[in-house]
Amino acid sequence: MADEPEIIGEVTESSTTEFVSESRELHSPPPFGSFVKVHLSAVESASPASPRADEDEDPFLHTAGSFSAGLRSAVNDEAVDTAPSGLSPATYAVVYQATTAPVDTGRRLRAYWKDEEQLKEEQPELSEWMLVTNFRAIIIGYCLNGYMCQYLPPQPPKLLTPVRQCAPDEIIAITLRMDFLRTLANFRNTPSEEVVAACIREANAARGGDFEFLVAAGKELASLLKDDYDRLQAIMRRVAP
Repeated sequence: MADEPEIIGEVTESSTTEFVSESRELHSPPPFGSFVKVHLSAVESASPASPRADEDEDPFLHTAGSFSAGLRSAVNDEAVDTAPSGLSPATYAVVYQATTAPVDTGRRLRAYWKDEEQLKEEQPELSEWMLVTNFRAIIIGYCLNGYMCQYLPPQPPKLLTPVRQCAPDEIIAITLRMDFLRTLANFRNTPSEEVVAACIREANAARGGDFEFLVAAGKELASLLKDDYDRLQAIMRRVAP
């Protein structure tokens, strides 16, 4: 992978399914639907809860008939990755909300009726300590030992951990499979149609515009939303340029 992108935030709230991060710059959260990551610590990276064991060291591999290999063959999914992705150990997520509000939630902000330059000159405290920009991200998977797992990690991201935007090559690697679309489509309390469409546009842009990727995403959505044609159409209209 290329050099690490700069830090854009820091985790301030964390759960199994999502996390909240304070944006490094006021009024400048990562774009809606963009992919972000939180690196795993050295301890987490070395966790025995690895997504794959070293088959050469597995004493039950031959006697058990390699269940995992048989499962991969049974699902017959060409997108199931059996080779390391090259990703660094991290939790990956998609941004679905951003807010800017006073740091003191008990204090209501009043209008000043001034333009931005006047505010900076006359009320510098607004940007220095009164306001903060936060963003929320849905966790879509994690990477350990070079393998991308598109399901929830064993532990949520640690608090005060840096958040970075994903580089295009990372976005391509984490969207080779389409399982993340189910996670986003089923996430509650969010405009899921908008989030799904935005992240598909983001993943397609990382590929420089790939019609085959759009077709694959469309097929996955058609399967997921086969009983909700209106919702499927709403997403596809938002994906189309």
